[in-house]
Amino acid sequence: MSPILRRRMWLTVLALPLAGLMFLAGQAGIASLYYFQAAFALDHWQQQPPVADDYQQAATAISQAAALQPGNPHYLLMQAKINEWGWHSGYLNTEALAGNEALYQQAIALRPDWPVAYADYGYFLGHTQFRLTDAWTQMILARQHGAYLPQVQQKFLSLSFQYWPYWSAGQKAEIFKYLQQTLFGHLSGQAIALVQQFKLQRQSCLYLRRRAATEPQWPQVERQLCPEASPAP
Repeated sequence: MSPILRRRMWLTVLALPLAGLMFLAGQAGIASLYYFQAAFALDHWQQQPPVADDYQQAATAISQAAALQPGNPHYLLMQAKINEWGWHSGYLNTEALAGNEALYQQAIALRPDWPVAYADYGYFLGHTQFRLTDAWTQMILARQHGAYLPQVQQKFLSLSFQYWPYWSAGQKAEIFKYLQQTLFGHLSGQAIALVQQFKLQRQSCLYLRRRAATEPQWPQVERQLCPEASPAP
């Protein structure tokens, strides 16, 4: 074999893995663009619910991202969230939404220490399926992995307050304990807003006046949270 031919063969052998890496990098880049298109839409929907075309474009974008990178848990979680917005907006039926559970489970399997995935999964189970026992299990896992994250706090307290009459006495005590923890952290404003949104000021203040009165920040929290009509213990 001539030296020139041998050199060409070695160059070919070296170029093939490089070409493969470039192809994979290109796929990852395209998937990322699709993902950010869907994420931008999701952020916009917090202020204005989607019209049909907006939802379809976001749903198509995140489906393409997940198809290009099926092992990316962020894409799977985003796909589940987009689907839920479609369901809330009337563009996706309940039967189709049932497939979301598999998306959450895949995302968690790929990243088992991700508290946001547990919180979103728990909220999905409770809010759309009314499976409160299963939802509670996922919310506890979310707190174990990231109790101080704003997404965990928001989903846990929202679900807890929304279905307040359905929880056991032990679960309500656990909710109040977590509320107390969050009220004296850096996300107290969000916690107070959720208590007020679900009109649980009286119950919360009765508990906190017995349990948190010695906290240095309690007077300030009490002024923001407790209505004047709430009786002192």
